Amino acid sequence: MSDPKRKYRVLFVDDEPRVTSALKAIFRREYDVHMANSGADALALLKKTKIDVLVSDQRMPNMLGNELLAQVSRKYPQTMRILLTGFMDKKAIVDSINEGEVYRFINKPWRNDEMRDVVAEAALASEIPVIPMPAARDETTGTDAVEIGSVETRAASKINSQLVPPLDKQSLLMMEQAKEIRHQIRKFCSAQEIMIYGTQNIEQAIAAATSRTSIGVAVIELSDDTQSAIQTINLLKQARPELITIALTEEYDAHTAVDLINQGQVFKYLSKPLDINGFQNTIENAFLRHRFLKNNREARKRFKVERPRDKIVANLQGLFGKLAGVPG
Repeated sequence: MSDPKRKYRVLFVDDEPRVTSALKAIFRREYDVHMANSGADALALLKKTKIDVLVSDQRMPNMLGNELLAQVSRKYPQTMRILLTGFMDKKAIVDSINEGEVYRFINKPWRNDEMRDVVAEAALASEIPVIPMPAARDETTGTDAVEIGSVETRAASKINSQLVPPLDKQSLLMMEQAKEIRHQIRKFCSAQEIMIYGTQNIEQAIAAATSRTSIGVAVIELSDDTQSAIQTINLLKQARPELITIALTEEYDAHTAVDLINQGQVFKYLSKPLDINGFQNTIENAFLRHRFLKNNREARKRFKVERPRDKIVANLQGLFGKLAGVPG
């Protein structure tokens, strides 16, 4: 339960002091505001101060914003992470999804009302328990390749067995046109005894995901009609917030990546052809998160999606509403 008298701690990180000072002026009345002018300074502060929301610029010397978010995601998973982007650096944006698990992207220059709304949502979500993903293994030493050593992370790890009970069956939705990719995914699912529902288009994907609650993970390709795919992911997330989505693409696009997070809260954004070993690890972690969210409704607030600003195609929204009971 939230303490109405408590001030959430927000950390703003930017290499330009004038920017952090401007942000402090906006938020100091409602929040306990902290500032850092480098990634190293931010990490030093996080070691001694619990931060609820971290808002970082991307383009900083020595440590980029996505690199900072990746470290914070591993060491302080409870902290909500927001990235300010003035330049659409494709690799950095994608890494913020796949490694930093960013909550939102906000463009610079920001709008004060948008910034206030996003920080407020993130602050409330920071109180919700989070389950950390397993550490990557270094096969040469047999030890964790990633430092998972904070008190916060060890405490969160203790809740795994209590909050993530196994499900009777696991089912995966696949919407992918490439025959070789479909074969790879089907072979993997067969070996892992995962039921798979293959679909050829958006309408079939919606029908399967909304009628079969056993589906916990959706693997959806971003074809030529990328915007419709993103709108579908958004609608699915609103109707089934426990559903975990993995987006596949022939080529990364920074603007698409931003929409995939802000509108779809995708778990991973992967390029083709698939690295099947990495894909296996991704699917295992996706089902882990699905089970956690399925059994912990409050935790779903950590993955809330925006309502799309553009008007959704009428026939797509109508079809979704008919199948999922969502008003058109």
